[in-house]
Amino acid sequence: MPERKRSIRDIPIPEGRRRAERYEMPPASKENHSFNSAGTDGGSRRKWIAIGIALLILMFTALSLFDGATLAYVPKSQAVSFDDDSYTARKAGEGNLLFSVIKLSGEKGLEAPASGEKGVERKASGTIIVYNTNTIEQRLRATTRFETPDGKIYQAPDAITIPGKKVAGGKENPGTLEVVVYAERSGKEFNIGLTDFTLPGLKGTSLFSSVYARSKTDMSGGSTGGERMVKDEDEARAKTQLEAALKEELISEARAQVPEDFILLPSLSLVTFENLSQTDSTNENNVMINVRAGLSGVMFKRSDLSNHLIRDKAILASGELVDIMELNALDFAFVNNTSAGSLSSDRIEFSVKGEAIAVWRVDEVALKADLIGKHKRDIPAILNNYPTIAKATATIRPFWRSSFSEDSAEIFLKKLPVK
Repeated sequence: MPERKRSIRDIPIPEGRRRAERYEMPPASKENHSFNSAGTDGGSRRKWIAIGIALLILMFTALSLFDGATLAYVPKSQAVSFDDDSYTARKAGEGNLLFSVIKLSGEKGLEAPASGEKGVERKASGTIIVYNTNTIEQRLRATTRFETPDGKIYQAPDAITIPGKKVAGGKENPGTLEVVVYAERSGKEFNIGLTDFTLPGLKGTSLFSSVYARSKTDMSGGSTGGERMVKDEDEARAKTQLEAALKEELISEARAQVPEDFILLPSLSLVTFENLSQTDSTNENNVMINVRAGLSGVMFKRSDLSNHLIRDKAILASGELVDIMELNALDFAFVNNTSAGSLSSDRIEFSVKGEAIAVWRVDEVALKADLIGKHKRDIPAILNNYPTIAKATATIRPFWRSSFSEDSAEIFLKKLPVK
């Protein structure tokens, strides 16, 4: 047989190279890998547990910051009905329903088309304030004269009564009365600005220095000669619009000046109107129709009026007070055709008609003091001392607390509407 030649298959493989081809990860390395994985999982669990505990602590801390309690209550109430019931109010006197009068005045003009010319003679007029520094009211007859420093005379058309002075807070306040006066003669020379007045009829008496007057408005409207005419229907239409606008403006202004705890009732407000002299318009084909209005509005303190109206409609325990809701919704009216002049007296009579709800007042200061430190189960016993409360519910924060705080600043009372 021929000798076999050697090939690459016959070359022996070194031992070191065979071991490299059969290399596997040592068992120890596998064990170390498993140990590190288990350690990482355990650390994650501990981390999430710690986060959860921290969140719970934060939650309870946050809830603790909102410590407090609220008692929501519905006050006792009663429906009341009025059927033209009559009442009396006075300006003074203990035990009476008291009223006061607010007075305002204003002027307004409106253009109307002119139609020809006519001769006129008009007296200037304006509003003055008469003062009385005596303690006794002073009565002045009709046509009482008021004189300016330069000798011009103006007269009050009706008899007037100026109240006496009053003392309030150690300060003396003279009695005052607003009066519309007219010049004694026609003419533009009586159209003057603000000034002081004396009463020449009181010269030589002690009253001359204690009764005097000052302008509230300019004296205007005095004229003689010709002026443009306005048709009767156009003049009447303009005056109707002016009177409606003036009444609305004066009532709105009066309400804005009334203190928050008082009420001014439009139906018990008297508005008088005075036709002023017409004036020229910037439009040569028109003239300006002018009207002056005076408002005398009766004011009551809300609580006084409510409790006076309810006294014959409900039984009130000693010290109990009520508030009649929506007093403005009731129909008030003067009795015996009360006039603006009668509001200067110390007594008025009025009637009331309509339906209303009377709501009892709750002494919240005393109630809050009674709740300090008390347990929820004590609330019924506490409310037994407050018959002016119809029902109530309490909420105490945080939820795990069952008693009101010892700090009154953390106790809140909430008055719920009456249904």
